[in-house]
Amino acid sequence: MIIQIMSAGLQELKSVFQGLQTLYYTYLPKADPVLINDLLIREIEKSEHSPFYMVEIFTKPGTDSEEMKNKIFDKTGWLPTIYDSGTHYVTNQRLTLEALKEISDSDNVIEVTGDYTGSIGGWGASHEHRDHEDLHAYNSQSSSKSQQEVQEQQTAYHRSTDRLREIKTVFQGLQTLYQTYLPKADPVLIHDLLIRELEKSEHSPFYMVEIFTKPGIDSEEMKNKIFEKTGWLPTIYDSGTHYVTNQRLTLEALKEISDSDNVIEVTGDYTGSIGGWGASHEVSTHSH
Repeated sequence: MIIQIMSAGLQELKSVFQGLQTLYYTYLPKADPVLINDLLIREIEKSEHSPFYMVEIFTKPGTDSEEMKNKIFDKTGWLPTIYDSGTHYVTNQRLTLEALKEISDSDNVIEVTGDYTGSIGGWGASHEHRDHEDLHAYNSQSSSKSQQEVQEQQTAYHRSTDRLREIKTVFQGLQTLYQTYLPKADPVLIHDLLIRELEKSEHSPFYMVEIFTKPGIDSEEMKNKIFEKTGWLPTIYDSGTHYVTNQRLTLEALKEISDSDNVIEVTGDYTGSIGGWGASHEVSTHSH
């Protein structure tokens, strides 16, 4: 019965996650899903100011780079640096989901990606755009707008606002499921694992998994428990409160590891192969 409840919970989590990815691709098809997710996580933190990102914008070949530079400045308030013959624009700016959609909705834009920087200082271009089949030359259009066009734009704006609200609502619901079914697991690890499970590879992906436990437990007993659950002998750090394995990981295995009474947190990183690089995380301050 407990196993059935666990399976149902994880299945619900996977279904909501897949639904959220569908919303990303439906409403923000040109934006990198990794960037969207990172931005939503930071928006949940409810900082007084929007976070700084190095935003990279890829455009169709033949785009008027001066016009595009000015459009980006009008939308973001930041002048971009231009690369790749006027098809790659980089700004370091405050970013919101609304601003990301406005940037990516430009006809000449084919992809928007980027990384969190945390401050006004950026480090320049670091991404290449994904392969796109639809790379048409730039076609200039008249800037004059009829009353009907203005009304259509207003309608589209309200529709866009509703769609972004839907994304935020589903995202927050997914975070609640993470806390409900995997309260000791790092949400970033869960999300990364779910993305790789969507790829439906023949084998589960390799991760360096770090397990933090309560002080004073029997480290030999814990080592054996981890071996029984994972098939991998862990390396032990921090007086027997920090265990590290490099192993294949599934959502079910992650839950089984984190459900141990002595475990207070599980985190880790994708490695892609059996070779790991040792401990790299510290226990979160919120863990008990």
